[in-house]
Amino acid sequence: MTFGAAAFLLAALAAIIPPILHMINRQRAKQLPFSTLRFLKISVQKTRRRRQIRDLFLMLVRMAVLIFIAIGLARPTLSKLRNFMGGGQSAIAIVLDNSASMGWIDEGRPRFEWAINAANQILNELQGGDEVTLWVTSGPRYPELGQVDRTHEKVRQLLGQIAQRGPTFERGELGHLVREARYQLLQSKAANRYVFVITDNQAVAWEDLSMDEGTAEKTADQEVEKSKDPHLRQIPIIIVDCQRNPKPNVAIRNVELSTILPVAGIPMKVIIELFNSSSIPQQRVAELYMNGTKVGSSPEVSLAPQSTAVTEIVFTLDRGGTHRAEVRLSGEDGARYDDRRFLSLEVDPAIPVAIVTSERHEIPYLNDSFYLEKALQPVTDESWALKPSILTAAALTSDPLSNYRIIYLVNLPEIDRPMAQRLVEFLQSGGKLVWICGQDTQVASYNAANEAVNGQLLPAALDSVMAASTEENRDSWQIAWIDVQHPALVGLNDPPSLHQSVLVYKFIKTHNPVGSGARVLARLDGAGDPLILERAVGQGTVVWVGTSVHVDWTNLPLRPFFVPFMTRLAFYLAGTEPERLKVLAGQPIVIPYQGQIPPSVVEVVPPDGALLRLNLERGQTPEFRYVDTHAVGFYQFRLLASVRPIQKLYAVNPDPDESDPEKISREQLEEAFSETTVLFADNPEDLAPTFALLRHGRSLSELFLTMVLIGLVFETFISNWFSPKEQDQQPKLLSQYRPRQRLSRTVG
Repeated sequence: MTFGAAAFLLAALAAIIPPILHMINRQRAKQLPFSTLRFLKISVQKTRRRRQIRDLFLMLVRMAVLIFIAIGLARPTLSKLRNFMGGGQSAIAIVLDNSASMGWIDEGRPRFEWAINAANQILNELQGGDEVTLWVTSGPRYPELGQVDRTHEKVRQLLGQIAQRGPTFERGELGHLVREARYQLLQSKAANRYVFVITDNQAVAWEDLSMDEGTAEKTADQEVEKSKDPHLRQIPIIIVDCQRNPKPNVAIRNVELSTILPVAGIPMKVIIELFNSSSIPQQRVAELYMNGTKVGSSPEVSLAPQSTAVTEIVFTLDRGGTHRAEVRLSGEDGARYDDRRFLSLEVDPAIPVAIVTSERHEIPYLNDSFYLEKALQPVTDESWALKPSILTAAALTSDPLSNYRIIYLVNLPEIDRPMAQRLVEFLQSGGKLVWICGQDTQVASYNAANEAVNGQLLPAALDSVMAASTEENRDSWQIAWIDVQHPALVGLNDPPSLHQSVLVYKFIKTHNPVGSGARVLARLDGAGDPLILERAVGQGTVVWVGTSVHVDWTNLPLRPFFVPFMTRLAFYLAGTEPERLKVLAGQPIVIPYQGQIPPSVVEVVPPDGALLRLNLERGQTPEFRYVDTHAVGFYQFRLLASVRPIQKLYAVNPDPDESDPEKISREQLEEAFSETTVLFADNPEDLAPTFALLRHGRSLSELFLTMVLIGLVFETFISNWFSPKEQDQQPKLLSQYRPRQRLSRTVG
């Protein structure tokens, strides 16, 4: 504790006046002759003791009042800080939070404007020769960041550039940045060293302080700090809080594409997650833009306070290629940065499918694949997703199989070893095979080819051809069970007659698939023989259909089950998870070379449209990394001068955690930095009280003068309470006393 006018402490000597007056004015009782009244004597003694206690208490209260008056006039201050800006050279580190949440509208202005104003106030308080450094939590890494400036001009210029750029779309991390700034101040020889943190105190920005269930725990780094250099405790932290009264806000937290497969002509939908961060209910509408054109909007979504909601927008693309999708929220709210979300779509123009048969007839109806062709291409519209090509068995040994996503092998009589080897290579690289048997299928040839390639050609070894006969009182089998959990069969059991109406007159029985890794998709009645099986081989899949797709072995092509099953099976086999070409702002974009020769030139088109050509040195790096992703939007990459140029379109979005309004408590921050002094400034518009506190400490004059006022009131109350009342001092008439028994006369 220090005193601004220590001379007034001499006035505390006035505290001896009450004891002196107490001794002078102490009353002595007059002694008068009176008859013996022993009971009155006891009463007088009790009254005297109460009066002595009252007088002593009043004397102490009056002494305390005089002492408090003297201390209050001496202007006492309490501070563990050194003199600031005037008591020697100062070294200041300014940690400026420029994360996305600082763009939130707060009391009519973005928080970032409050922060810039606070930083300028700090710079204006500096004197010549004072050291200052500037740190920011996110965005481009300016070379001047963290550099000591004694003229203050470089820091002012840098602050102007940061202010002009505005808050970033990235997440801020304050904990390690504050520790780094304090370590740098340890190198300074200045007498006074301070760290100013200008932030909205968003909880996610302080996550690296290792919070555990709302209580800050010291990390290993902090313990090392304390043990390494005790002078670190002498560097206080002043936190300027820019979060005051934020405007209500709704944010787009996430956008995902949901589709059977990313192919033109197939309905798709975007699933949008909204978050209402305010304390009042809100209603919003999401809009979907594709390549700059609005293609749909969601119904109005009602969001309760501090809650999330999910909505959907269904759309269809009429062409393949790369598409730029953007989801926007209509209207205005507290933060514009989280009202948009970008999504990059790679859409195939069509799924190339090959249908292989042994021969073709002049009459299309006689072809073994006639019904299959109709099922895979039910319409002649060019926008249909499946594009089947008809091949002969001879083409399998010459045509590149990689041109097709799925190959249907329909009623092929024999499979030789070269053909089997090519088909297995196709499977290993991710291709899909569908075997459909028929009257020409030779079981022995299939089994031999399967054994030649180590059992990777079929889901299971074949047994024999089964035909219904009158001897068994059976003219057909029916499909009795389907795997409704399989994507190609979901819903095809409602009603059960949809698949039970399929009759099979002949089929090729397979050996027990248990242990082969095959999955049974459909079984016949009777002995429960598998009819349709699936098995993964390498990166591909092979499917076995144990009957034909013509009307000679089954009525399957004529039943309502056939077309949806074949279409779903094709979509399931061709469907691949859409590539997630998106990152958060500030994160690097990594493009693997996929085993190709590394490119020497990469063309980059960022969201501002400027073309950048980056020359690369060929080395052993298996990927290309691009780190300048501070702006949100689309980044187009062309990796040139390689065998197969790679083109990718990435979407960069703001960090969704920046929309979380949760604020870290002061107690958590004080606990996290318990080894030093932590001060809080609640008004970033005016830091003058904070500067005064740093210069002079916390004034206790008001506290002592308040205690004086309380003491005077208390003294008055005690005096009045114990003073005799006026009515008590008036003589009172005693009621007539009549003893019950007359006293006996004393005999002399």
